[in-house]
Amino acid sequence: MMRLYHGSDIAVEHPDVLRNTGFADLGRGFYLTDDRDAAVGRARSRARVVGAPVGIVSAYDFDEGALPWAIWGASGPIMQDRTTWEPGSPFALKFAGDDAGIAAWMNYIRMCRRGQCDVPGFGEPAAVRAWIATDEVEMACSGFVPAEELAPFVDMGELVVQYCLRDQALADRALHFAAADEVPAAQ
Repeated sequence: MMRLYHGSDIAVEHPDVLRNTGFADLGRGFYLTDDRDAAVGRARSRARVVGAPVGIVSAYDFDEGALPWAIWGASGPIMQDRTTWEPGSPFALKFAGDDAGIAAWMNYIRMCRRGQCDVPGFGEPAAVRAWIATDEVEMACSGFVPAEELAPFVDMGELVVQYCLRDQALADRALHFAAADEVPAAQ
């Protein structure tokens, strides 16, 4: 189990993956991070937007082993444990921490922002582990500079991990509400 956080203006004890249906970085789903400070920032921002005096950081325990993981790197997406996964069945996706994985992440965000979140040869992931978008991602998404050219400039030490749970059954089974804390909206 690992601890994940969600920043909002309300406590979210029962996440609804369909609540966010827009063309977000990793597509529709429930977004979390393993970085509490990032969740605090999101909670404060959300509180300011709705005029609430406090934001709320909800904490969860997440069973990362609930699904098999595909890793997208230089050879494209590859299932970590092929013996437990069959094409068409649920899987989770993460990106390799090298230039090829970073370029794949940038290109995947670009696809998701267009509403195309399928992984070639796999289908739509039930969960995605990636990083919160950076300036380099924005440049790659603009189409002016290819992701492969920008990837070497991304500082892995500066990236913040985010998770997007896109499958309600997975969220119900693998994500367990632990606590909610208030944070002041202004700071």
